[in-house]
Amino acid sequence: MDSIHARRKHYEQRLAVALRQFNDAIRDVHKSGLDVEISTLTMHTQRGPMLQVDLYTFKLEGAPPVLKIVTDETPQF
Repeated sequence: MDSIHARRKHYEQRLAVALRQFNDAIRDVHKSGLDVEISTLTMHTQRGPMLQVDLYTFKLEGAPPVLKIVTDETPQF
């Protein structure tokens, strides 16, 4: 039982690292003047549906925008 939990934890850690790298790559592509379109694909397996992603890049019109942090804060009047 411990080996199953250890493997799952390892896979979760791999996904966390991959997600950080994925988001960093999208940020770098965006800074270069390209935009990214992300679509999901559903693969049907014996264990049920499995989602995967597909990426497309295309040129942005005009200068690359400055990235800003968006918050849920509402202005105080």
